[in-house]
Amino acid sequence: MFDASKPITVNLRTPDGLKAIRLRFPTDEEWIERQKRRKVLIKQLGRGVSETIVSGGEDADAALLAKIREEDEPEVDSFEASRVIDQLSQADVDDVIQEGDRFRVTLRVLCGTVTHEIRMPSAKDVFDYRRSFARVLDLPYNRQELTINLGAAGALYKKLAESTEGYAGDVPVIHQAVAVKAAIDALDAAFQETTDPN
Repeated sequence: MFDASKPITVNLRTPDGLKAIRLRFPTDEEWIERQKRRKVLIKQLGRGVSETIVSGGEDADAALLAKIREEDEPEVDSFEASRVIDQLSQADVDDVIQEGDRFRVTLRVLCGTVTHEIRMPSAKDVFDYRRSFARVLDLPYNRQELTINLGAAGALYKKLAESTEGYAGDVPVIHQAVAVKAAIDALDAAFQETTDPN
């Protein structure tokens, strides 16, 4: 059962030994702020090859960990902070099943498996979500800067969510974003399968 209100202990293996770090799960606002601070840089290298770099990721993770950790916990550097935050943000899609006009999305998260039942989004819902979820800036020298807005995914999730299983409280926005994207990807895949190429 996933309960974002309970304290969590993350065990971090380091060359100096095991560090057990007690912390609370970040709030939705903290997840959204962290994601805004992480700039994804995409550089086109030519011949269809690109390079993706997350800029400012370690600093954003260190700032978030400083807010959520208990005060007497062992010190960690920004790279160790990223490993801790990556564990907290785990939400891997195990399965997406379409059941009529709904999608049943199963995710593997930090404390087990959870399920979301989401209504099928309308074409306008998908358009609005894609417009506000990511902001892409074209930069000089064949580069693009991508900024993700988790709040857009959270707003669509609140509109479409029917029920959840495996949660003791509210669903964190980091899980909402993955569930919404999985449902939209499944909808896109189903549309492509039914499209006649002729």
